[in-house]
Amino acid sequence: MRFRTLFAVMAAAAATGALAAAPAHAATPGLVDGSLSALGYTCTFANAATSDAPPATLVVNRTTIVPQCAADISLTLANSPTISFNDTAGTASSPRIDVSGSAFGIACTYRVTNASVTRSGTTRTYTGGPFSASKISGSFLCPATTPVDSATFTFH
Repeated sequence: MRFRTLFAVMAAAAATGALAAAPAHAATPGLVDGSLSALGYTCTFANAATSDAPPATLVVNRTTIVPQCAADISLTLANSPTISFNDTAGTASSPRIDVSGSAFGIACTYRVTNASVTRSGTTRTYTGGPFSASKISGSFLCPATTPVDSATFTFH
């Protein structure tokens, strides 16, 4: 169960990365907070740096995401995801988010593709899920796919 939990949280982190991209105009850096839930566990992060502010397309700097998870879980965003916003539809999306994680010496990398989250009213808080993450590398003990129940992101 611990391995399955790790992989679900990793997939959730992958969904977090889904919110990033190259800026369409001069960059005005921003910040993003996030929360990811899978199999009854939640990982959170605060004040990750972005290359711009919504609604401009932006990139979340993967090195500034420091997830707070259960002690047995280690996560790293494996790419700096691109996030595009559609204010008319009230959505944010990313074509690809890769996340690596390990627990008990077992390492796995997962990918979430074409992730989309929905804005809450007129705020810059977006929520989505469930998502499915596919294994792209790692131990034979890593499941081929793993679920992510929900992801929430607040840009500020």
